[in-house]
Amino acid sequence: MTEKKFPIVFDNHMHLREDGFFMDAVREFSKAGGTAFNLVNILDYRVNPSDYYEEIYHRTLRIKEKIERETEIRVLISLGPYPLDYFYFRDAGLDPIENMKKGLDMAAKIIREGRADAIGEVGRPHFPCENNIVDSSDMMLSYAFDLAKDLSCPVILHTEDLEEEGYSSLEKLVLKSGLNPVKVVKHHAYPSDLYFRSNLTRSILATRKNVRDSIAAGKNFMLETDYVDDKYKPGKVIPANSVPLRAKLIMGEYENSYSILENIFITTPEKVFGKGSIDARTK
Repeated sequence: MTEKKFPIVFDNHMHLREDGFFMDAVREFSKAGGTAFNLVNILDYRVNPSDYYEEIYHRTLRIKEKIERETEIRVLISLGPYPLDYFYFRDAGLDPIENMKKGLDMAAKIIREGRADAIGEVGRPHFPCENNIVDSSDMMLSYAFDLAKDLSCPVILHTEDLEEEGYSSLEKLVLKSGLNPVKVVKHHAYPSDLYFRSNLTRSILATRKNVRDSIAAGKNFMLETDYVDDKYKPGKVIPANSVPLRAKLIMGEYENSYSILENIFITTPEKVFGKGSIDARTK
């Protein structure tokens, strides 16, 4: 008997590196039934600060090219300054804001050329830090939202864990830019976040419990692994095949599985990235 599969299975947030598991992780994702994912650039503070973004963006694009050349996986690309880049540039004796803005401008140029799909992951450090760093991060976010409005592209957020007030505060920044809040994605959100009044899209880590709790909330969401490709810390992440395995869990446990999967893997991603953006492809 042929196993039932949903035609599109999309992981909203993965990181890959050429010296990591790389294509093995991609094949693991594909073998489990995955068809598309959003590839987010991964930090590498071994790179010289003077050409930092040029190097890590180029690597990310090169990874996409190899995957799409050798597999049928569709790869979306998110490029942007990671919030901790602030400390990297500061410790190198450089102006963090100036350099991170250059990183945003470079990402915007690549998106405008049609070679990438979203700005991200951008935002604030996920741990307590000085007020001036938070203020600078919010200024960078506003700049990213303004660019995204001009480009009509999504923004993938990396922030501290948010309560409803935090979502509301971020949504005000988004609305000020004129960007549709639905196109702003809170990466690494929790199922409980779905109960907050917010138009931001939430992307949930694809554990079994999170999937069940998110479905119970009855709200729109995407799924992600936040897979970090590191051969030396393989236990740091949930596996690359987690999202397609959760799709199978949904197929097996819910009578209305098709409508649930359609919402997670088609309707919501298309509201964020655009119609047809995560459709299946062939080599």
